[in-house]
Amino acid sequence: MKARNIFSLLLTILLCCMTVLSFAASKKNWQDAQGSYMWTESSQFNNGILNIKPLEEDIYLFEFKVVRGSEADDSAEEFQTAGTLLLNDEGVGEAEVFVGDEESVSLQFVLTDKTMTVTQIGELPLEVQGDYRFNEAAFDVSENAAVAIIESLPANLTSLGPANRPYKLLYADETVDGWFYQVVAVHEPTNSIIAKYLVAADLSAVYRNDAEEPGLIYGTPENMLAAQRAPLIDDEEETPPAVENAELEGDAEEEEQSLSSDAQATPLVLIAPEQESLRVGESTQIITMLPGNIGCTVADLQSSDTAIVKIDGERLVGVAPGMATIKGNIHLEKGKKDFVVLVTVYEPQLENTSMPTHIAIGEKLPLEVFVMGEEGFVQAEWSVSDEKLAVIEDGKLIGKADGLVTVTATYGELTGSWYVAVGKAELPLGAIDGEDDEDGLSWLTIIGAVVVVGGGALWFFRRKK
Repeated sequence: MKARNIFSLLLTILLCCMTVLSFAASKKNWQDAQGSYMWTESSQFNNGILNIKPLEEDIYLFEFKVVRGSEADDSAEEFQTAGTLLLNDEGVGEAEVFVGDEESVSLQFVLTDKTMTVTQIGELPLEVQGDYRFNEAAFDVSENAAVAIIESLPANLTSLGPANRPYKLLYADETVDGWFYQVVAVHEPTNSIIAKYLVAADLSAVYRNDAEEPGLIYGTPENMLAAQRAPLIDDEEETPPAVENAELEGDAEEEEQSLSSDAQATPLVLIAPEQESLRVGESTQIITMLPGNIGCTVADLQSSDTAIVKIDGERLVGVAPGMATIKGNIHLEKGKKDFVVLVTVYEPQLENTSMPTHIAIGEKLPLEVFVMGEEGFVQAEWSVSDEKLAVIEDGKLIGKADGLVTVTATYGELTGSWYVAVGKAELPLGAIDGEDDEDGLSWLTIIGAVVVVGGGALWFFRRKK
């Protein structure tokens, strides 16, 4: 008798262990459940998508997008709904979908390998039950999913507790800065705003957007920090011109590949110096552009060459002409991103790329000058070394007689000079580079003449002897 009781006890314990292991195995299936699942009976007029995303332990966001119709009628209806499911001890997901004000429909989710079996108890506008097979890990967010993820969060974070019911959630179709969907909670009796939210396009984060700076209430910004903006491609350039014969098809394919490779994606989060070019002695700072005006802190700034750019707190200071790379990172709540930017330091000087080396007598040349390293022309004061050879009138240099002149521009403390030959005169070698001034050129001419004459006289006397 005792042996039979012991056997029954052991059998009961074994069955309990097997049941626990079975439940554990069922829950384990859900560890990699995130992604998009396709209805296994999908066809042209009947298809369905089930999106699953884990939120917290044993809590998952679900979203159905189903289409039902017939080929005979050549029409179909669409239905979308979303909510949160809770895994029970058996590893089965359970959820309630509300239809109207009071009626609800029960849903059960059973995951076996890569197939999600959905059972529906009650009536929905369109049926969602059936088998859904895993398709891919990513999926597009809809209004229903953005609203569902907000309603799944604790009321102390969303302010959507009993005190603010009944409420409605209004959803903006356009994204904010290409990443967030904006959702507004409105108290229906008073039509007053309860709270504002920013929901990440991939549901990776939710921010409260009531204060001056959004505050994170769910998830992390890691996906946002790593995201890229799709390149903008001109519709006219996206498709190459049609080819007239088969021999040109290969060239068209190469052109299309070239067009697509030229368009580059850019980081969603932009980090750059406020001024990429600095005068010696000037300073700038690192600026950040994050979607939704999410706040961050710039930290750990380092310069590759402190003799060119030094770090002074949060400022970058130009020390000497050259280029230096600046490394650092930005810190967000639950997120961090490293960056490297380039800063150029220059010594300001006046430049004129349009100044010719020669003008004809009577020719009028507009004078323009800019500061190297800065954009746009500046209003400088002009002068000419010899007004018998050239004059300046109404901002133009006018040739008067044959000869060499120096044209000078003055802008603040900056001065620039250029040699110009007028009429039949020609610039001596080296004058274009500005290495010699006018007096130097005159002395060079005299010295050259002495050398030539002296050399010729020496040769004559030697021959006579």
